[in-house]
Amino acid sequence: MGSVARIRERSGKLEAEALYAYALRALGRRSLTQAELESRLLIRCADQRDVSAILQRLRDAGYLSDEQVAESHSAFRREYALIGRKRVLGELRRRGVNEETAAKAVADAYDDSDEIELAREYLRRKLGARFGQVCIADRKELARLYRALLRAGFGPVAVADALRCVAADTEWLEALAEASVSDHGDA
Repeated sequence: MGSVARIRERSGKLEAEALYAYALRALGRRSLTQAELESRLLIRCADQRDVSAILQRLRDAGYLSDEQVAESHSAFRREYALIGRKRVLGELRRRGVNEETAAKAVADAYDDSDEIELAREYLRRKLGARFGQVCIADRKELARLYRALLRAGFGPVAVADALRCVAADTEWLEALAEASVSDHGDA
């Protein structure tokens, strides 16, 4: 049995070097923000003073960077998940990235993308073969899709525009978008 396992067996907590090794393994499995890694380390540390020193050591070595995590997360979510800016900003905030860093990363990732086209792609993926082939007249179905697009991080105007491709009643859709803009104050 290795020394790391023996240290953990005795106290249930990790000493500084074992904690550093744990941090490296955790970062090797998944990119983590400083807040995420810190919370994991605090659970496993024998001495809380070791955590800040380990975090600094990882930052100095270039292994821990909220900016890099925010940039890669934003780009991945835009390209592969096809979700909007608002949702990505919320995800980064929940992961502990500060507001300024998150806003810059999202702006950089989304600066050359068209929100309406991204919302259409999201809708195309959601509807599958039905996209563009059917005209949805059921208001409940349209409202469900509208909410799904809002949850995906798209603004009401982009959502309404994307849904025009499949909606039979575009007037009702416009009214829904206007109500949403006036309720939430964002486009």
